[in-house]
Amino acid sequence: MLLLSILGSLVVLVIAQESIQNPLESFCRRYQHQTCVIDSKLYVDGGLAYYGKSVAASSHPERNTWLLWNDLSSLSSGLPPQYKNLTKGPDIPTVSGGVLWPDRVNKLFYLFGGAYDLGSQVKDFTNLWFFDTIYNTWNKTEYDGSQADVAYPYFGASTVTDEGIAYYYGGYLSKSSVLNWQGDKMMLRGLLSYDMNKNLWKNRTYDPIRRAEGSLQYLPASDRGMLVYIGGLETSISGVVNYQIQLFDLSINKWYTQTATGNVPQARRSFCSGVVWAEDYSSYSIYIYGGIGSKDTALGDLHVLSIPSFTWSSLYPDPQVKDFPGGKAWSSCNVIQNSQMIVMGGDWTNPSKIACDVPDGWGQHGVLLGQEGFELPGNNKWWSGLKSNISTYNVPGNIVSVIGGGPEGKATATAPAAGWQTSDLANYFRTTYAANQRSATRLVPGSSSSTSTAQSNPTDPPSKTSVGAIAGGVVGGVVGLVCVIALAWCCLRHRHRQTPGSQTTPHVSSDARGLQQDSAAAANEKYIATPTTASYPSTFPSPHPHMPTYSPQVSPPPPSWSELHTPSTHYEGSPPMPQQAWASYDMPVQYVNQQQYYPPPTELSQTPSKHAHMASAELPSIRSPANEVAEMPEIRSPVPKRGL
Repeated sequence: MLLLSILGSLVVLVIAQESIQNPLESFCRRYQHQTCVIDSKLYVDGGLAYYGKSVAASSHPERNTWLLWNDLSSLSSGLPPQYKNLTKGPDIPTVSGGVLWPDRVNKLFYLFGGAYDLGSQVKDFTNLWFFDTIYNTWNKTEYDGSQADVAYPYFGASTVTDEGIAYYYGGYLSKSSVLNWQGDKMMLRGLLSYDMNKNLWKNRTYDPIRRAEGSLQYLPASDRGMLVYIGGLETSISGVVNYQIQLFDLSINKWYTQTATGNVPQARRSFCSGVVWAEDYSSYSIYIYGGIGSKDTALGDLHVLSIPSFTWSSLYPDPQVKDFPGGKAWSSCNVIQNSQMIVMGGDWTNPSKIACDVPDGWGQHGVLLGQEGFELPGNNKWWSGLKSNISTYNVPGNIVSVIGGGPEGKATATAPAAGWQTSDLANYFRTTYAANQRSATRLVPGSSSSTSTAQSNPTDPPSKTSVGAIAGGVVGGVVGLVCVIALAWCCLRHRHRQTPGSQTTPHVSSDARGLQQDSAAAANEKYIATPTTASYPSTFPSPHPHMPTYSPQVSPPPPSWSELHTPSTHYEGSPPMPQQAWASYDMPVQYVNQQQYYPPPTELSQTPSKHAHMASAELPSIRSPANEVAEMPEIRSPVPKRGL
């Protein structure tokens, strides 16, 4: 009876775990997750998530321990279906505000940075974890001396260049990310790089200004490419916080500053961004969404910065507003097919927002970046279901009216209206950079269908029951063990009747123990992770993905429409931040599938906003560090070797 009672309790526990924490069926919201795109898959790792039907004021987010993926080759419903059949063991960091660095040539991505939700869970950063998208395995790079002084930051800005070099700028160090950290949280000023080809780390400080919670994008301009840093917190020695466009020339390792004009958006941090450019490289467009504004409340607007004219254009809402009762922060932005963007997750600062974030679409929202988005009717411009037949960025008409040219490029405004702050920049933007084509450093199957992230037959639909499989394994193992024990007990009882004097103790067979151990091992091997974004924006523009020859046969249902646009009252204040989590501001509410109407992500206050140039004075941060003068030491660089 005791064994049956234990078995029953275990079954109830497993069923409860399946129904409450299933990252697909129970999804409500996610934020501060990290994402990247490789081929036709969008990977979602870590962050914080809410599960259930709504989020109450007393609700606390849970760590996302699943590694999820979205099938970008299946857009028939307007948004890609999401799956949870990838592995992630308990040894792999589960963090918020980290980044995923995609190596699209070798079909790997690296997990770097991020904050642990409890100090006791912080791991020493001795190796860089990477995920093999072909074989669905996690491995670690071998430790190398050049990594010796590399710490584990979070809420910095990151991007990856065409040369296969990942850059990470600014961010924080604290006891939430560094083992045995002493003292307060520290904002950083270093530019860290990791060369995926040479396994080489570098950490250099080229600017004394400390920065965090902004966005970093790569442009193929100048002699070796340029990095563009936007927004975030910027703290000088005097404590002044500014908001300007920072440019880093990779050929000479030097920062520049350029002032932008136009409909300059509110200063912000913890937003997400994505970049696309005209076919002839005559203009680059950096799109930004959401974030935390100067009142420490979340924003819900969409803007684009055109370079090299350095002109801001407001896209959504039109006309502009100042306050966003449904604004979000810590979303992720991922450009797909060089023409569209998936804005995923985010957290609402407004405590009256209890609804889930498009639970049937797992918090995804589609943006058409080009002329197709501009031509959408009414106030719904830009927000739409994604289209599989759009793979080219056609510069939208509202941007063409500012920079000249046409949808295919040929921009005539090739310099800021107020002039260059540094004359060197004029020369840099007259040049485009084409990196040498990289070669894989390992054997990569040539067929796109062979790069399935699951180790099953690629023609089979990805499993959507990995948690159920784990539950089945555990229950099956216990049932098998109970049967073996019962059989042994019956045999012993029979022997006892034949030999009354014997005192034989029941023995559990090695096969039964093996079954139990194998079941536990299977559970560990299939342990997966649930997300929330970075964001802090962990966004990498993706190339035109090569679509696999298969697509899952099971597509997710369309999102519920009942939650999309319920009026809400204007919210002025900012709620106190929960102490256990790293944030609490969400993102848009989206629309998918079946209907042609795709509403914008959030409700808006109808208070019009002035279009004046907003010089600076960036917001004091919720959870922003004090102005420390200490800095992470300069770093030499490791030459890690990939593990097996």
